[in-house]
Amino acid sequence: MGQRILTGLKEVFQASEHVFVYPASGSGSWEAALVNTLSPGDRVLRFDSGHFAETWGGVAGALGLGVDVLPSDWRKPIDPAAVEEHLSGDEHHVIKAVLITHNETSTGVRSDVPGVRAAIDRAGHPALLMVDAVSSLCAMDLLHDEWGVDVTITGSQKGLMLPPG
Repeated sequence: MGQRILTGLKEVFQASEHVFVYPASGSGSWEAALVNTLSPGDRVLRFDSGHFAETWGGVAGALGLGVDVLPSDWRKPIDPAAVEEHLSGDEHHVIKAVLITHNETSTGVRSDVPGVRAAIDRAGHPALLMVDAVSSLCAMDLLHDEWGVDVTITGSQKGLMLPPG
């Protein structure tokens, strides 16, 4: 049964690679994703786009990661042009990951994941694209492979409509 679930989750995520199930809340999954892809002292780029984006950045900082914050309006999606501009200025590729919240639960604002991926690519930057899809997976399109997402994080309790954890 476990193998059937993992295979089925690939379809849900629209991902061809492995899907990992982690018994934790969405914030526990943020931590797992960060510590398994980055090292203390690495830098991440996050956006001031809502409560959960802010909290994810706080988790990153608590894990010893440097956090660059792009200011944004909580009422509007992340601006891909601002992402491109910021990453273009990172000539030494100090930023190792871009953290975005696909759908900010606190405001209901959905960010343009493929637009952010395109901005990273236009900047010629190797940063990982990490997407918090806790409130968006199964509630709206999220095409992990097609959109060039490196890490998608979700929880069971919102779009998947399952018990938390």
